[in-house]
Amino acid sequence: MAIIWQQVIEGNLYEVRTAGASVRLYRNGVNHSQWNPNRPLAGSIWDLITLPTLYRRPGLIEDVLVLGFGAGAVGCQLAELVAPQRIVGVELDPIHLSIANGFFECPDSCELVAADAVEWVQQSRGDERFDVVIEDLYGEADGVPARCVPMDATWCESLAQMLRPGGMLIFNLIEPDKVKHLPIFRSRALRCHFTESIMYRIDGYENRVIAFSDHPFDGDALESKLSAIGNQHPACRGVAERYVKCRRYAPNCVG
Repeated sequence: MAIIWQQVIEGNLYEVRTAGASVRLYRNGVNHSQWNPNRPLAGSIWDLITLPTLYRRPGLIEDVLVLGFGAGAVGCQLAELVAPQRIVGVELDPIHLSIANGFFECPDSCELVAADAVEWVQQSRGDERFDVVIEDLYGEADGVPARCVPMDATWCESLAQMLRPGGMLIFNLIEPDKVKHLPIFRSRALRCHFTESIMYRIDGYENRVIAFSDHPFDGDALESKLSAIGNQHPACRGVAERYVKCRRYAPNCVG
């Protein structure tokens, strides 16, 4: 692995590394983004964040909001595999967005916003609506990822208000034990709103990626898209074997 750019800015060490066609962003030793245009599905955590969107038929996802954009790994995947008309990426660290443009060749469909995600959501007041909202808000502490925003009912309700009917809310969570305590499972209003859910993991990682919707997840659409991706990108063939679909957490409006 080669370091092609490295700089300390305001006490943070940024490194852009390459390995073959793969480009990676590290901040203070934590891998924040990783993208390989020759292998858009590479068996990584970022695959799991994109995976739920493949359950939708072509053309159903037009606008996507990514909170915690990093240098654009998920944005690049979405642009390549889902092709929404617009991807809004909100990122607290403006250096990440500079790296997204300079090294990750972030697609033109991405609108990059340097802002605090919580403040940005609060200021939007639901004026903007999206087909998909992705929440991946992590920094780092002592060389390991650390969550930036409390996962409470108020926050989840704010995100739900930004979805169109049939929309999808996706969380990347590092602590698997906290999944069952998500407000969506504890708030009756949120349980009634999000009637469907799926969750994935990859061996070797603690992360759980869980998606919620008021519309069923179309398994046939997923299989069709994975097959098409394998045909277009032979290096992706067989990568889906790494994705482990977890026990289904089903929001229930009763109670």
